[in-house]
Amino acid sequence: MPDRRRRLLVLGGALAALPAFGQQKVPRIGYLLLAPISDSPSRERQAFLDGLRELGYVPGRNVELIYRSAESEPEFLDEVCQDLLRQKVDVIVVSGAIATLAAKRATRSVPIVIQAVGDPVGIGAVRSLSRPEGNVTGISFISSELAGKRVELIRELVPAAKQVAVLWDKRNANARAEAEATQEAARHLGLASAPLALGSDAELRLAFERLRSRRPHALYVSFEGGLVASNRSSIAQFGLSERIPVVSGWSFLTEAGGLASYAPDIPSMFRRSASYVDRLLKGARPADLPIEQASTIELVVNARSARALGLKIPPAILARADRVIE
Repeated sequence: MPDRRRRLLVLGGALAALPAFGQQKVPRIGYLLLAPISDSPSRERQAFLDGLRELGYVPGRNVELIYRSAESEPEFLDEVCQDLLRQKVDVIVVSGAIATLAAKRATRSVPIVIQAVGDPVGIGAVRSLSRPEGNVTGISFISSELAGKRVELIRELVPAAKQVAVLWDKRNANARAEAEATQEAARHLGLASAPLALGSDAELRLAFERLRSRRPHALYVSFEGGLVASNRSSIAQFGLSERIPVVSGWSFLTEAGGLASYAPDIPSMFRRSASYVDRLLKGARPADLPIEQASTIELVVNARSARALGLKIPPAILARADRVIE
């Protein structure tokens, strides 16, 4: 096993360390990530942990959490999934289309709870939202349905815009669908669009170089995870430094310096996913648990970034914003 894989698996084991439980049967929850694991939980993961505690599950006391990550390298997901299964987990929790499909390839028997996957039907993870029929269930959000709203947001925030670049992870089928919906919405509004499909961190650097040379009037960033999620800060800061407004389906990208987002409340989706884990650990079958779609959509605007970009936020947007970052 390469040194990086060995370090990855040792890290996963360290994060899962628990006191001795004696003979007590303790549920084991596998937590699978494509992105790197941090010792301090992200806001989203903390919301999941809070959801577990609200249901009586305290990691280290009456439930075991076993973390595994592919450290943003999808080609290692299958290996990481197999290692997770060797830990005899009772349920696997996962977010993002790429990691979800890897988990489904790895097992058809261990229940899988998705936390924030756009269109699980479209990627082939489940048969339908109401009747998943396999071992996958959880929380979903179809981001491509809001692509038009985000393009309209660009038009309102950057009225002089004529060209918009569309950044998305080409390894992700949902991100591709959103990119296509975004370009169609742009055409309807008379905006030229240029897709920037990413397959690696190196391609993100090349995309930045293209953006510097092409100077689009705005940058649309797709909702799905992978490269976009793991590079949120660099994308937001690039937009600020190059004076390119960033509008996205991720509120955390706006918090990192993007101009605005119209997006689901991701932490609430992660918190809600804990209820699926609870039901599965109590004997429910994933096939019998309909996929729940996020119902809370937030408009978040970064007033500080607007000032740095020399833009004035229209009063109508400020009035309907759920959050304004000052």
